[in-house]
Amino acid sequence: DAVTSTPTLPSLSIGNATLAEGALNASGAASTLFTVTLSKASTSPVTVGYATQNGTAIAGQDFTATQGTLTFAAGQTSKTIAVPIINDTSVESTETFKLVLSNATQATILNGQGTGTILDNDTVSTTPSTGKFNYAEALQKSFLFYEAQRSGDLPASNRIEWRGDSALKDGSDVGRDLTGGYYDAGDMVKFNFPMAASLTMLSWGVREYRGAYAKVGQLDEALNTIRWGTDYLMRCNVTDANGTKEFWGQVGSGHTDHASWGSPESMTMPRPSFKIDRQKPGSDLAGEAAAALASASIVFRQTDAAYADKLLTNAMQLYTFADTYRGKYSDAITDVQSFYNSWSGYQDELAWGAAWIHEALEAAGKTDTVYIAKAEAAYTGITANLSWDNKSAGVGVLLAQDTGNSRYRGDVEKFLNSWLPGGGGVSYTSGGLAWGGEWGSLRTAANMAFVAGVYGDTVTDPLGKYDAFSRRQIDYILGDNPRNSSYVVGFGNNSPVNPHHRAASGTDWGGYSGPQPNAHILYGALVGGPKALNDFAYQDLRTDYIANEVATDYNAAFTGAMARMVGKFGGVPLTDSQLDALPGIAVPTAPAI
Repeated sequence: DAVTSTPTLPSLSIGNATLAEGALNASGAASTLFTVTLSKASTSPVTVGYATQNGTAIAGQDFTATQGTLTFAAGQTSKTIAVPIINDTSVESTETFKLVLSNATQATILNGQGTGTILDNDTVSTTPSTGKFNYAEALQKSFLFYEAQRSGDLPASNRIEWRGDSALKDGSDVGRDLTGGYYDAGDMVKFNFPMAASLTMLSWGVREYRGAYAKVGQLDEALNTIRWGTDYLMRCNVTDANGTKEFWGQVGSGHTDHASWGSPESMTMPRPSFKIDRQKPGSDLAGEAAAALASASIVFRQTDAAYADKLLTNAMQLYTFADTYRGKYSDAITDVQSFYNSWSGYQDELAWGAAWIHEALEAAGKTDTVYIAKAEAAYTGITANLSWDNKSAGVGVLLAQDTGNSRYRGDVEKFLNSWLPGGGGVSYTSGGLAWGGEWGSLRTAANMAFVAGVYGDTVTDPLGKYDAFSRRQIDYILGDNPRNSSYVVGFGNNSPVNPHHRAASGTDWGGYSGPQPNAHILYGALVGGPKALNDFAYQDLRTDYIANEVATDYNAAFTGAMARMVGKFGGVPLTDSQLDALPGIAVPTAPAI
């Protein structure tokens, strides 16, 4: 008998579209033109529904609500959808809306969400600005820092000469493969809560500024950095017929680890594994892991749809687990209480995880009302600065982007305004640093610079004040400060050489307090910075774990802020040969074809 197979259906994808208010497109109309493409011609007609959704741009104010059905005749592979733009005379920031595909016949939807960008034509000033630093190099080196933090069996593409395979038996104490992921800071514990928070912020940066990463050849590095972490988080997610039953939240004891000073490759101490489960839950940890995987699914959607689907499935499993079995993870994993205790509780992560799953579902071409409702129900206002512990400011921005609701916009703007000079929320050093506390003061400033920049770019930025704040904080970090010093290792003028980091130090406790500088350069690492309200409250001392600590969460929002600056001012990354010439860096040569 003849064997027959069902032919593979073509897939549909929609692109993004941009138009300035008052401008005309190539057809002579004031409409954004979205292009919808079929992966291959079909022998029968293909139909797909489409509809606009509000973002920071609002239907009736900024664009005309549009919906309908698009039909591809047999043989056609490309069609356009026009969405009329409404001109006004108000000075506004760039605004965005969405055009979402649904209900396809004779085809599947691969990328079902396009972003419409409306550029304002009522500008305050047309004077171009120039950047003060090579932001592309700073962005590039941030990824070198993440490579230096990798745990597990390192890939052939590893560029850090002084790092090798390590912790290859992680999880063996509980019969699980828990290898991979990232060491937290200068130590060698894998704390999954701040690790997941870092991955979410890295993915958020790529979602907002993907073009900037691509422009300077760092998109692959960004995706590889994220994937190294998300692969590990999915290994930590253990499921049964009812979904997630346990999630491994930490490998290594913080107390035991911190009693040691040496390289990851030479570790001999026990590395116990710790989990949350249905009896001892951790809604904050599971909710943040869900956010990390969901946000990552968005950035992988364009390049690896199958991986994006896997990430989203795991995210939804973890969120259901977080929502169903409620509790603080630091009550279940007591070892973490001295290091990353859940001070803010889990309500913010329930809102955060739901908001990101909503975004991921829409990026996959699906219509979601369930998760956006969960995010709004769990949101209780902005209660603190954005950090590994408290995500409420991030939730406010996402909900403002998604809904345009005045409640969320009001919350975010009140919060951001409190960070501006004279806003009364934070104090400023004489050199211009918005100082949010002694631990990781520059990390906090970078987090706020990212949040302010994203909100200003996508929602509103009256008179450019959020942009100005964001740029000032980033430039301070990179060297525009009274010390005339960069706080990023291996970048700029007078950068730190002794960050508090075991592997980079190249020594044991015998040399820890000695005068010998670190043996290795931890390129791209952002140090803690001034630990008092004083531009000079910083010393480049290995022993100062407050001012000179580094961590994966320190660099996370900072990386996105660098990409934002690249988008504004450009920059030139180092070539492979220039990277290869850096001490301790070896760029693998591509294999001959």
